[in-house]
Amino acid sequence: MNRDRRSKKRNTSNQSSQNNSQGRRRDENNKGRRQNFKPTPVVSLEQIHEEEAAIRTFKAENQPVCALCGKPITDLASAMQERGGGDPIHFECAMEQLSSSEKLDDGDKIAYIGQGRFAVLNYPNIRDVRTFSIKKIIEWEDRNEKPVWRNDMAELFSHVR
Repeated sequence: MNRDRRSKKRNTSNQSSQNNSQGRRRDENNKGRRQNFKPTPVVSLEQIHEEEAAIRTFKAENQPVCALCGKPITDLASAMQERGGGDPIHFECAMEQLSSSEKLDDGDKIAYIGQGRFAVLNYPNIRDVRTFSIKKIIEWEDRNEKPVWRNDMAELFSHVR
């Protein structure tokens, strides 16, 4: 029973085919419900420029220096806590310090596994990085103690809109 487009049966119930006052069909799932429109707060371009300038001056004044290499830390989000101290150091400096202090066998690599911990990974087949075993876990940062500079950084991120 083939029908063309004009001869299709239409649903004649009042709720599904009746147009509302704005000329739109009602959605079957939202019968009778009104959508609450919540406008987003308007931020002027001047406010954005002022906030960006304040962030730049804050970063310039409060840029920490790596305790190991003495260079400024530009990406504080990827910085690590110095071992035994609370000062920030570059992630790369922490990796270099671990690489020099750990004795690695063939197929071993050092990797960051999260929560302030590193691990010595052993790859039985160097070409296949999907299979590995963890030989040793190195606790770099104390999980229970957060340094002051990290709390300051978290506070700055919480103010971002």
